[in-house]
Amino acid sequence: MNRSYQQAGSARTVFLLAITLSALALLGISFVRGESMIDMMARVITRFVVPINALIMFAFAVMVSLITGFFLHYYLFELRDRYVYDEERARKLARALHAKDVPPEQRMATVQQLLKDDVTLFGAIFRRFLAENGFAAPRPGKVWQAIQDEEFDRVKRNLMYFSLASIMAPALGFLGTAVGMVAAFYEISIKDTVTPADLATSIQIALITTVVGLVIKTFAMLMKTFVIQSIGRREDQVVLAWQRLFESR
Repeated sequence: MNRSYQQAGSARTVFLLAITLSALALLGISFVRGESMIDMMARVITRFVVPINALIMFAFAVMVSLITGFFLHYYLFELRDRYVYDEERARKLARALHAKDVPPEQRMATVQQLLKDDVTLFGAIFRRFLAENGFAAPRPGKVWQAIQDEEFDRVKRNLMYFSLASIMAPALGFLGTAVGMVAAFYEISIKDTVTPADLATSIQIALITTVVGLVIKTFAMLMKTFVIQSIGRREDQVVLAWQRLFESR
């Protein structure tokens, strides 16, 4: 039997066993305390509603810091022109490649020397292209595009944090609202009299996390859109730089 299949089966068994034991533990505690599971869980949620909402708001703060940090990272480092494409160095590369009075081996040596200390994304792509002997390929442009796609996929990896924040923020917001509503209605159920002001205040507090979560989601999606557009422009810039080099050979 395949080892990975055995591991997957063991993981499912452990997962099902944990769920079963948790359910039995809850039922046992409910039976011992002499109250329904719903009442018991509502009482526990009501007792811990403040720390739960505090943790959710802390998670929101972490998300905002995270997506803001990655947004600044993209615009200060990954997508700065000097990190993507050095126009002056590209002109030197073009002159070295098209020097007809220089032997091909010496031209390639000059190009590799120019690329040696090139820290731009264009330089990294060009080095890989030369290492794979891309000029000798039947369709060198296709080889270049494949390498470029791989390098830009690496750049795009951090986009997952924007997507994660846009998913987790509203989910945590709705969780905070649900917890708050449970606590509010539990308090109502154990009080003899409840004024509309008490009810309105409890519901207002419960809805705050949803509002904050949706605002963070919007914030994350807007920043992700800006970054994707910038990455697209940089991809076009690198493709254009390659076309100028290749078509003039």
